[in-house]
Amino acid sequence: MNQQGRRRVVMVVWVAVGLLLIWRGLPYAGLRESAAVEQALTGSSSWIALGLGLVVGVGKGLTALRKGARRAARQIVDRGEQAPPWTVFSPTMILLVGLMVAAGLALRLSPYDPGIKAWVIGILYPGIGVALIIGGQLVRRVAAFPAAA
Repeated sequence: MNQQGRRRVVMVVWVAVGLLLIWRGLPYAGLRESAAVEQALTGSSSWIALGLGLVVGVGKGLTALRKGARRAARQIVDRGEQAPPWTVFSPTMILLVGLMVAAGLALRLSPYDPGIKAWVIGILYPGIGVALIIGGQLVRRVAAFPAAA
């Protein structure tokens, strides 16, 4: 698989996970029904949480995930023009994703105040989702970090 194809794979995965996180966060923000959500935000709180999530997402997408996109591009360049498809994601990235999944499960499944849970997840999930969508778009076109000397 060529470098552009591997960049497309990264983009598709990041955007898909971003959309999934937004979808999973909407019930907590009170913008979608879900039997799994104990308490959801209502009224203006829903829109405040979504707005805060958007601010978090754009900020994270244009800072941390811009660096992540450049790092992913560097890894793709380092692997050469015709690297195997399974080399798209580094072991470090796979470990990081596993840790983030565990943290997300802990946020959703831990027994704490449902009102606080609605705020936390109603902001973080859509925010991280927006950041991943931005990062996915960036990974297609950013320049790779310079090669280490």
